[in-house]
Amino acid sequence: MKFPPIKNTLPKLSLSSALCTLLLATLTAFLVPGLRSQDESEALFTRALQDYTQNRFTDAQSEFEKVQGAHAQEAKQYVARIKAYKEDMEVADSFMRRMPDEIDASSVEYAIQKYEDALQIKPDGPGNPKQALEKAKALHAQLVQKGSKNVEARDRDFCAKALVAVQEHHYKEAELFSCPLANDNPSYPCGEDEAVHMCQQMRELAKLGGSSGANFAPPRSEGNANNSASTGTEPTDRAKAAFDNNDFGRARTLFTRLSPELKPAADEYLDKISHYQEFMAQAEKLSQSGAYDEARVAFINAANIKADGPGNPRAQALLMELEEGIDQFYSGDYVSAARNLEGYARDSTEREPLAHFYLGASKLARFFITGNEDASLQQDALNDLKIAKQAGFKAGQDVSPKILKAYNELAF
Repeated sequence: MKFPPIKNTLPKLSLSSALCTLLLATLTAFLVPGLRSQDESEALFTRALQDYTQNRFTDAQSEFEKVQGAHAQEAKQYVARIKAYKEDMEVADSFMRRMPDEIDASSVEYAIQKYEDALQIKPDGPGNPKQALEKAKALHAQLVQKGSKNVEARDRDFCAKALVAVQEHHYKEAELFSCPLANDNPSYPCGEDEAVHMCQQMRELAKLGGSSGANFAPPRSEGNANNSASTGTEPTDRAKAAFDNNDFGRARTLFTRLSPELKPAADEYLDKISHYQEFMAQAEKLSQSGAYDEARVAFINAANIKADGPGNPRAQALLMELEEGIDQFYSGDYVSAARNLEGYARDSTEREPLAHFYLGASKLARFFITGNEDASLQQDALNDLKIAKQAGFKAGQDVSPKILKAYNELAF
């Protein structure tokens, strides 16, 4: 018996169709993991925002710190807000918990300032800052009305306790005594320092965890001070020397103690110190909020007063180019990122590997999104990446897998 031939009912595929199918499968395999990773990062960022909104700060901070990709920079800003809020509330609450014999109008006024700072970050944050602020204001009014203990005696007491805390390297405790003193009387001479300068230093040292290796010099004894005065050095020269050595607290104290005939020259230096510190504080605040251009201008203004001043404003101004360049890279503005990163790499070698990595990454990203056509752009990118790799820079996982692959495969 003969059977009829079996007909092939499958559609015939042309060579071009087969190639398209293969290309589609390959592209899908390449893109899906990246899309999945992006989706996961988006979900993590959304969850962190929800926890932040609902005042679950511990969970929110942990989640923000893990966010990568497009929202990485924004997540860092949220982490900074959370830390600043916690610190402001902790400091303010610590003042309000003081014993009755250690609390006065100045201390409560400082707590009020901290509660207001916390409210600026998140008005409905944990710990009910609005209610805490109202209680602090009410207590402040009571203390002002009935009068606290003798102000002069209080200042001496706070200064003495701050100095003891410094000697024992308890910088958080020193901050809690020196800062209210500075808030009430900034130029109060505590030891051989000014209260405002001491407060600033203690705050910074407290943030570092109270390390005993910090370079805060305890005040010299009166005997040492008298020996210093007996060397024949003029008071003006000592004040200028303190200014030149960036010891602004001591310089301010010495300038304010100069005789009336020296007041014009002293006032000039005191203005320099005040304006310098104002510009530096403004620059730090702008930097933390991501306003890099404005921060750079403020740092430059400080550098114009004293280029080698405390905090190194010239280097900080350059650093703003690096910070802005990295921020622009993650925002997808690769042209602007490259311009800022090139400016930083040209003028500074402090963080050269980091700058060259993101400079190369910005150029390589442009090469990919423009269709892989500019071979010279690709080579420039690889040259920058090679500089970073030769310096031992370790790339993170928050950049494109294609860029990371190119970086890891570099040979030198």
